[in-house]
Amino acid sequence: MHLTVYIITAIAYAFAGCYVLYIFFFYLGFRKLKPHVLKKDKDMPPLTVIVCAKDEEEHIEKCINSILDQDYPKNKFNIIAVDDRSDDSTGSILDKLSDDNTQLNVLHIETCPSGFAPKKHAIIKAMEYCETEFVVATDADTLHDKEWLRSYGSLCNDKLGAATGICIYTKDKFKSKWEKTWQSMQTIENLSYNVVIAGAMAQGFAITAYGGNMLYRKDLFNNNALKKNIVSGDDSDIVYEAQKQNLDIIFNSHPASVVRLVPEDSIKGAINQHVRWSSKVLKATVPVVIMMFTIFFFYLSTIFLPLLAIIDINVLPYWLGLVLIKAFCDFSYMSMTLKKFEIPFKFKHLFFMEIFHSLFIVWVGLYGTFGTFTWKGANYKKTLKD
Repeated sequence: MHLTVYIITAIAYAFAGCYVLYIFFFYLGFRKLKPHVLKKDKDMPPLTVIVCAKDEEEHIEKCINSILDQDYPKNKFNIIAVDDRSDDSTGSILDKLSDDNTQLNVLHIETCPSGFAPKKHAIIKAMEYCETEFVVATDADTLHDKEWLRSYGSLCNDKLGAATGICIYTKDKFKSKWEKTWQSMQTIENLSYNVVIAGAMAQGFAITAYGGNMLYRKDLFNNNALKKNIVSGDDSDIVYEAQKQNLDIIFNSHPASVVRLVPEDSIKGAINQHVRWSSKVLKATVPVVIMMFTIFFFYLSTIFLPLLAIIDINVLPYWLGLVLIKAFCDFSYMSMTLKKFEIPFKFKHLFFMEIFHSLFIVWVGLYGTFGTFTWKGANYKKTLKD
């Protein structure tokens, strides 16, 4: 084998070895996860649910009603809904719901300061009105199990800093078989993040959390936990602050903790969403950045290595080995974790996702770091300027 090709192949297999170790690490953590026992009403702590909404007239009423219908003592939880500069009827819908439900408090935001990430600004404004020790955060397009709040309230104790759970895309009607296929691929790909976060968190390694399904301690904001000029990543900021304070970070594995949310309705939208998520990676903790870089370069090697066949055709079997290593790790971990959470999936959709996965992750990783993305009708780079 050509010396240059040999060196690059050896480096690629080093990254592959790291990937195998990561998956095994996540697997050992995932095995530790067990649903906790839900506590009775008298043991439930007071909770505040924060929902930030911008132009969510299609979903906001269903979301708020699914929270109001919780099997949780009515005198022990309230909702702060933030109408964040909506141009549609989101604000009026929230006001009407508030008129009929004293548990719901609505905050209207007209402007966002320059250099301030809009959602983080909305969260901080909501926190000014929060009077409970613990906060539960969810998104405006989510639906919740009736025991969702109880699953989080049952985790609260003096050492808990933050907790998060699974978000799963749900859609009832599809325009075509093709849409059903790529939506299923999108769902599985999103769940892959969920189960990796779950396995890592069970091992005491906090990668991030899901801002649409998490609980955290209000006091974390006393240290200005949110990096206001980083557009995405409010969930990560909170988790990292809890980690700094040596507080427990728990993955909520109770079935009632799973929230259902609306998926992106186009492939372009799904790519844009992942670009936004990836834009915050370089602002993570050093161990998380190292892990992400290792995985990124492993995925990149599965794309780049076959191109070296121009120099040396003997590289192709080694490229195939990389592909098989990734496929075996992904299929094994995803199959085991999704079955444990009783989330249905089709093997063929997992297979289709695997075909495009490396290229997809490499693209959104590069574009999230160096490009722009759209969020709620505005264009952003990862860092805002004052």
